[in-house]
Amino acid sequence: SKEMATVGATFAKIFQSCVWRAPLARATGRCLCEQAGANGEQRLAAVLREKFQPTKLEVQDISGGCGSMYNIFIESNAFSGHRTVQQHRMVNKALSEEIKAMHGLRITTAVPSSS
Repeated sequence: SKEMATVGATFAKIFQSCVWRAPLARATGRCLCEQAGANGEQRLAAVLREKFQPTKLEVQDISGGCGSMYNIFIESNAFSGHRTVQQHRMVNKALSEEIKAMHGLRITTAVPSSS
């Protein structure tokens, strides 16, 4: 049926994204969906909270639930005095182990405004 074809195409697209784009998934031959979603967001947020004590933090899986790409917004005093590229490197370093299993990461950093 037409509905089944659509579901099948959607599944294939998600599976392909997981298996062929995420390095760990390619290495293991398994989709990362089992480890993704809220668990992945929570794991990344925990690492960032511990490292940076952020005043604001948002972590969102933007891979369609597969866990291969995340959007991160983090505001922390730890970034004070550092240029944007240095702030992003700090985040990448903090998440170095987690990044190995990802296809991509969008990072937005900020320093809290002094009001």
